[in-house]
Amino acid sequence: MWALIAVPLVAILMVLVSCYLQRETVLMKETLKARIMAVFPAEPLYIAFLAVSSIMGIITFGIRYYNHSNFIWAAKLTTLVILLAPISYIDFKTRKIPNFLLLAGLSARVVFYIIEFFADNKAITGIITSDIKGLLLGGGIFLIGAVAAKNSIGMGDVKMFAVIGLFCGYTKTMTVIMLSLFLCFITAVILLLMKRKKIKDSVPLAPFVFAGTFLAMILAG
Repeated sequence: MWALIAVPLVAILMVLVSCYLQRETVLMKETLKARIMAVFPAEPLYIAFLAVSSIMGIITFGIRYYNHSNFIWAAKLTTLVILLAPISYIDFKTRKIPNFLLLAGLSARVVFYIIEFFADNKAITGIITSDIKGLLLGGGIFLIGAVAAKNSIGMGDVKMFAVIGLFCGYTKTMTVIMLSLFLCFITAVILLLMKRKKIKDSVPLAPFVFAGTFLAMILAG
């Protein structure tokens, strides 16, 4: 039953993701058919990225619904995971996190607040309170890190975790932070041992946040 919602939701979100990532190429095409084809370029690595992200989104929906029997909760967290896919893709390639995607995530969260209000207006106060705590936790920790360790944590990372806090609430945001930093640390150690990176080099954080958020969705209750 849940798959009837999860698959179309993920498919729509991934089309929007690919439209955004390929927007420059799409706009260069003259015909409608060429523009549609340009949304999904025949590049094996890119197609693999879309496929893996889609699978992660569907798994997130299924596990969240299985644990809570709440379609809104499952759809909300699935949207977050899919949102982090293009963010991680761009951060990996350019070391930048687009404000547009963060604003899109914030707008999506507002839409879910409206849905949650009409679905259960008695619970909305608790949801917003937890989300504000999550925002302060996620954004606050990385804002302090950005100030304390210049050139290691960007403001894009700060804003990204603030958005994650609004989607996840206080407890799950803490889980996301811990898993993301753990994955980042392990990868950094491996790269240092393999002499692919030096001690002063940095790595893009968003890909680890993408993976850490997904793990938090499937491991946490």
